[in-house]
Amino acid sequence: MKKVRWDLIGILGGVAGVVIAIVSVLKSGGPDRVYIAIAMVIVFGGMGYIINKFLWAPRANLRRLNNTGIPGKAKILEVHETNVAVNNNPQVRLVLELNHNGEIYTTNCKTIVSKFKPNYFQPGKEVHVKIDPANKKNVIVDVS
Repeated sequence: MKKVRWDLIGILGGVAGVVIAIVSVLKSGGPDRVYIAIAMVIVFGGMGYIINKFLWAPRANLRRLNNTGIPGKAKILEVHETNVAVNNNPQVRLVLELNHNGEIYTTNCKTIVSKFKPNYFQPGKEVHVKIDPANKKNVIVDVS
């Protein structure tokens, strides 16, 4: 059974609502109707950009790397708190040292730490990662 992409249905519904609102403003008359329609495009377009940049793009990157990322191992050099929690599980920023194809480099990634495994991410430990084939600095921790 194919999974329904409710996020896309929501996006399409939101775009349809904005288009209907702009058409309604333009049809209703009044001397400022064009300016109101332009303001609506700017406000809703800005909101869409922010939602995409900070919510959907990271999720799409995570999904893409889980499917197509190159498996590897990385050594944790540093662990920093981000002061963000998801379901009371803290998010941390890891500084990782990767040895990929004989090249050693460092990169950062953010991940969620389970409250049941608080010592899982410690400096000096090795973790499994998935590396973006197009950008070697784009990595995620592979917890599967």
